[in-house]
Amino acid sequence: MSKKDKNKPGEICGLLGVGSRFEGRIRFEGTLRIDGLIHGQIICKNKKHSVVIVTEMAVVEADIVADVVIVAGMVSGNIKAMERLELHVPGRIEGLVYTSDMSIEDGALFQGECIMIRHLSDEDKASLKMEGFYDIHQLDLITHDQQSLLEPMEKKWDKKLR
Repeated sequence: MSKKDKNKPGEICGLLGVGSRFEGRIRFEGTLRIDGLIHGQIICKNKKHSVVIVTEMAVVEADIVADVVIVAGMVSGNIKAMERLELHVPGRIEGLVYTSDMSIEDGALFQGECIMIRHLSDEDKASLKMEGFYDIHQLDLITHDQQSLLEPMEKKWDKKLR
């Protein structure tokens, strides 16, 4: 697989559809598309290439570990996107991010800290991916004042559920 093909989202191997809610840990391989609500963890720790797509309709309160993470919805949690993180409008991310490459579309919101890992060797990146997140990484970044930033997205999502 060429590097160019490796960075494209492939065939969807997992889907949490609109109106679906999930609480717990999701372990997956390949490409996972999220249109619903998730609370917990989304993890791909194996050596196969992995992509998580959080669509405009999704609300995710979870830590995410994958090679590529593409966000157009709302994510509150920590992210390890070993190759790339893309944040598209109207997407919002609150949390700690580890990534080699990050793009934020004008109008999207990122509230948190980003640690660039592009200088790490492939072996070090694989180790970082395998370790997941520890309690020290659990940050409550959303203050009461910032909650108003999230309300339009939550209301939009609730309307789509009805």
